[in-house]
Amino acid sequence: MPPMSAIHSTRGGVLVTGISGFIAQNLAGELARQGAEVLGVSRSAPAADGLAKGVRFRSLDLRDFAATRALLEEEQPRAAYHLAATSILHAAISEEGARAMLETNVAATWNVLEACRRVEVPVVVVASSDKQYGAAATPPYDDDSTVFGNGGVYELSKAQQDQISRLYAGLYDTPAVRVARLANIYGPGDTQWTRIVPNTIRRTVTGEPPRITAGPAGAALREYLFVDDAVAALMALATDAAVRGNSPFRRSDGRLARVAWNLSSGDRHPAAEVVAMVQSVLRSDFGITGPEPEVLPGTPGVFEPGHQFSKTDKLRALLPDWNPISLKEGLGKTIPWYLALLQASRSL
Repeated sequence: MPPMSAIHSTRGGVLVTGISGFIAQNLAGELARQGAEVLGVSRSAPAADGLAKGVRFRSLDLRDFAATRALLEEEQPRAAYHLAATSILHAAISEEGARAMLETNVAATWNVLEACRRVEVPVVVVASSDKQYGAAATPPYDDDSTVFGNGGVYELSKAQQDQISRLYAGLYDTPAVRVARLANIYGPGDTQWTRIVPNTIRRTVTGEPPRITAGPAGAALREYLFVDDAVAALMALATDAAVRGNSPFRRSDGRLARVAWNLSSGDRHPAAEVVAMVQSVLRSDFGITGPEPEVLPGTPGVFEPGHQFSKTDKLRALLPDWNPISLKEGLGKTIPWYLALLQASRSL
């Protein structure tokens, strides 16, 4: 973990949006353990055990600019980590559809950035995704890529969020912006059961067949990054923003500053391999054997791109000692949390 900079000190505190999400909760917990005063916000309150000691919660709808600015005026944070988003692909085919996802992922982002600009919050780290590269991009993805090549609603929303953030870095000195293009993050605390790691653990433990999507989606390579490694990199980006600001990353050929970093591990696996690895660790380390997975067709209306993996030279130059753990090692650290959760739910 990089040393805590002045932006993470108790003066003014740190804002973490999307605190109901597991990455935000892990980040907030680490910030608090390092001595920061942390305020977490989201539309809905996290579970009773979701907030680490020392993390406060306030309800806030980031789509409401006036309310967002008012909270920042009151709290005067030294840094903001913007992790609030709709990240479940199936939400794009819900009754609310594309509008709701775009409002949450795009409009909320420009509200946060504009409110931080007006209140003069020094640093904002925005959690983007490797999905923002879209369907036409050829991996490994380059951090400096600015072109979105087709995709579904989620991919488009992350691309627009990413571009807005880089535009603010190109136009303004405050806030200093960093964009984290996250790979697939897993680890303790994730209860989005549609994701492959939680889903496979739960179904194996309860005796149900894990599920794999048929066709190119199931065969596509994805990168997996343990949540603690993601948290370390997010904090390092905030520290870098505080030290170097936006100006070194501005372009001569446009306004989108080069303030995006790929956060991925290089540990690439197709879905069937991930499922097999989860079941192997459950069997060898915890004595739990489950049924073979079943292969299902993809969900109609949900876009599934092919291989997705990224270059990380830029991040490793910033963090030469950053050494993310493998998926197998990360599963050994992750599974006990789910076993305790599932055991507690059975005893209720």
